[in-house]
Amino acid sequence: MALARAARSSFFRSRDSIPCYSCGKDMLFDVGQTQRLLPSLESITSGGNLSHFSGTRKVDIASFGSRGIRISSQYQSPYAERVVEESDSEHDSPNFPGLEATKPGEKPRVVVLGTGWAACRFLKGLDTKIYDVVCISPRNHMVFTPLLASTCVGTLEFRSVAEPVSRIQSALATEPNSYFYLATCTGIDTNKHEVCCETVGKVGLPHEPYRFRVAYDKLVIAAGAEPLTFGIKGVKENAFFLREVNHAQEIRKKLLLNLMLSENPGVSEEEKKRLLHCVVVGGGPTGVEFSGELSDFIVRDVRERYSHVKDYIQVTLIEANEILSSFDIGLRQYATNHLTKYGVRQVRGVVKEVDAKKIVLSDGTDIPYGLLVWSTGVGPSEFVKSLNLPKSPGGRIGVDEWMRIPSAEDVFALGDCAGFLEQTGKQVLPALAQVAERQGKYLVELFNRIGKENGGKAWSGKDIRMGEPFVYRHLGSMASVGRYKALVDLRQSKDAKGISHAGFMSWLIWRSAYLTRVVSWRNRFYVAVNWATTLVFGRDNSRIG
Repeated sequence: MALARAARSSFFRSRDSIPCYSCGKDMLFDVGQTQRLLPSLESITSGGNLSHFSGTRKVDIASFGSRGIRISSQYQSPYAERVVEESDSEHDSPNFPGLEATKPGEKPRVVVLGTGWAACRFLKGLDTKIYDVVCISPRNHMVFTPLLASTCVGTLEFRSVAEPVSRIQSALATEPNSYFYLATCTGIDTNKHEVCCETVGKVGLPHEPYRFRVAYDKLVIAAGAEPLTFGIKGVKENAFFLREVNHAQEIRKKLLLNLMLSENPGVSEEEKKRLLHCVVVGGGPTGVEFSGELSDFIVRDVRERYSHVKDYIQVTLIEANEILSSFDIGLRQYATNHLTKYGVRQVRGVVKEVDAKKIVLSDGTDIPYGLLVWSTGVGPSEFVKSLNLPKSPGGRIGVDEWMRIPSAEDVFALGDCAGFLEQTGKQVLPALAQVAERQGKYLVELFNRIGKENGGKAWSGKDIRMGEPFVYRHLGSMASVGRYKALVDLRQSKDAKGISHAGFMSWLIWRSAYLTRVVSWRNRFYVAVNWATTLVFGRDNSRIG
C-alpha cells in the first residue's frame, strides 16, 4: 500500500485538472501547488504493479466533508499535495448524504421524479399505508396548464392554476418517512437502486451545488418535457415559453411594460408599433388559446385603459401549416375566421432566425415584435437525453405496455417523458395532459395492487402478475378562441367520426369541464371567483415586479 501511495504521489505532480465523475456529473478539481513528498516513481516502483492508478483522484480539500473521502495523514500539510485514495466502488458511489435503502420490516419506498400531470395523479392515488413516498422536483406545485394562458392577461390569478404538491399527497408533509425535495435529478443508478440529486438554487448550503442521493424500491420517472426550438438561432435567448407559472408571470410583465413604455413622450410611431406587436409562434391549442386571450384583452381592456396606444397593438400568429391541425376541419375554419375577425393576423411560414427585435422567416420576411411567445410543442429534456435507458421513437424513455422500462428493474416512466417502444407495436402517444393523467391513474392502481401482494420492495415484483396493459382512449379536445367562443371536438381520433361543435355553448362546456378538472376545491373556488371578477370588473392591469 505504501508503494502504491508513493506511486500515486509521483504520478499526480502535474498541474492539470483531473475530472471526477459523480452521479453522471463531471466536476473539475484544480490541482494546487505540488511538492515532491516521496522518492521518484521510477526508484520505488521498479518492476512494480501500477494497477492502483485507476482508483486515484485529486480533489479540492473543501469538498472532502460531503464525499466521504479519506486522506492519508502524512499529506495534510498545507503546502503538501493532497493525494486521495479511493477504491473503484467509492468512486462510483460517492458518500453523499441521503436516504439509505429501506430495511426489512419498513414500508417500501417509491421515488417520484416530477410534479406534472402524470406524477401528481400518481401521487394522489398512492396508498401511503403500503408505501413511503419521496417526490423530487425543481418545483413544489402542479400547474393546471389548460388555464395557464388566461393568467398572462389577468383573466385568472397565478395561484389559481398552481396546486402545492403537499396538498395533492398529504403524506409528503405529514408522514415521518415521506418527503418532498426541491431538487433536480442528475443521474440514476439502476443497479444500486439510487437516484443522485442536486438542490435548486444557491442559498448558502455547506456545499454548493449541494448533492445528495436517495435509494428507492420503485422509481417513477415523470420528469416532463421541454419546449421544442428546432435549433433555431435566438429562440431561447429572445422568446418566452408558456409551460410554467413563472413563464406566464414574465409574459404578463413584458406585455404590460411594453404598453406603458409605448405611452412615453418621444417614442416614434415605428417603435410603438414594434413594442405593441405580440407574436405567437405555433398554431396548436396553446398558441391559439393565448392568441384568443390576447385579442380579448385588447378588445375589452386595452382600448379602455390604454386609449393613447390602442390603435398600435396587434397580434400575429405564425404557423407552418394549419392551426389546430388535430381538430375537425370545420372547427379549424371557424377558429381561423373568429381570430381574424377580432384582429389576430395569421401568417403561414417557417421561422428561420429570431433576433432581439425581429423574426426572420425562411422566405426572408422580417417581422418586428415587442413580445414573442413560442409554442411549437415539446420534446425530450436534457435529463431524459442523458439517461442510459432505451428510447422510443422521438427520443422519449422507452416503456412497455405496463409503463415499465424493460432494461431497468423496478423503474417506470410515464407522461411526456415516456413513449412506447417499437417492439410493443403501439404508437407514441401525444404529449397531452389527459394522456399523462390517464397513465398516472393506471400506474398507481397497478402499484397499489402490487403492494398488497408484497411486491413493493426492490427486486420483489418479478413473479407478480401485472394485469391488463395500459390502453389509451382519447376523450376529445377543446380550445378557447376568445370572446366567449370555444371549440369542442369529441372524436376519438383525427380521422374518426364524432361530435364537434363551436360557439358560445362550446365555451360553456370548455369552462365547465376545466373547472371540474381543477385539482382541489380551493382552486376551483379561486378560478370561479376570478372568472366572475373579470366578467364584472375587467382584467387587472397592475404590473408588479
